[in-house]
Amino acid sequence: MRDITGAISGYRKMVLFVMFDISTETKKDLDKYRKFRKSLLGHGFIMFQYSIYIRFCRSLAIAEKYERKIEAQAPDNGSIRIIKITESQYSNMKIIENYHEKTEEKLKEQVQTLMVF
Repeated sequence: MRDITGAISGYRKMVLFVMFDISTETKKDLDKYRKFRKSLLGHGFIMFQYSIYIRFCRSLAIAEKYERKIEAQAPDNGSIRIIKITESQYSNMKIIENYHEKTEEKLKEQVQTLMVF
């Protein structure tokens, strides 16, 4: 569906969220994690938050195509969840950021070591 300007409606465009929890305990697990993460980046996903990646899609059909690709590349040692929402729903997201940076501790005394050769 297009609006009066000819642009595709925000209710037709999709945002695909991929959330995953993949073990990284062994070197083999870590390799699988890296390969999966690289495949997401290769498919045009961007990191939204740690272990949450998103991709904007022009239609439901394209979003479903990427779902199938992710399913085919999913490692066997993890949990992956995929959510599709419309671009209009995404634009209604409420963002709350209540974190504060830790203040740096000031050094009370600076110690300098001098090495002479």
